[in-house]
Amino acid sequence: MAKTYAAPFAQTPQRGVATTTAAHTTLNDISDDCMLMFTAGSEGAVATRLGSTPLETVTAGVCYLYSSTDGGVTGKLLRAAAMAADTVSTSDAPTEVDFGYTEAAPLRLKASERLYVGFSLAKIVSWALDAMDY
Repeated sequence: MAKTYAAPFAQTPQRGVATTTAAHTTLNDISDDCMLMFTAGSEGAVATRLGSTPLETVTAGVCYLYSSTDGGVTGKLLRAAAMAADTVSTSDAPTEVDFGYTEAAPLRLKASERLYVGFSLAKIVSWALDAMDY
């Protein structure tokens, strides 16, 4: 980000989405079973909401969020969240897992930082991220 004496504010709303289907089992790095969900803009971004929702019935599992600052070559685990067993049907709304990011406590991303997501089971899980690019 260029040096400025004016306060830099996040200006461009963004949405990151992904769908995972493969079981993620390599916890120390991103792998082929993770999906790219979001790439921050050239001056960084702030994420204010991240959630994952099962699109089919699941037993208890774990949702993983990874960060990569080298174009996806390597990734670091940022956060993991438990997903409870959930029977998904047309008459019962699935339960979303909230990662806890808010306007008051956002996830701050470096320029061009990438976020990848994975789920511990081979189930269909939808992911959504609300962010603002600088």
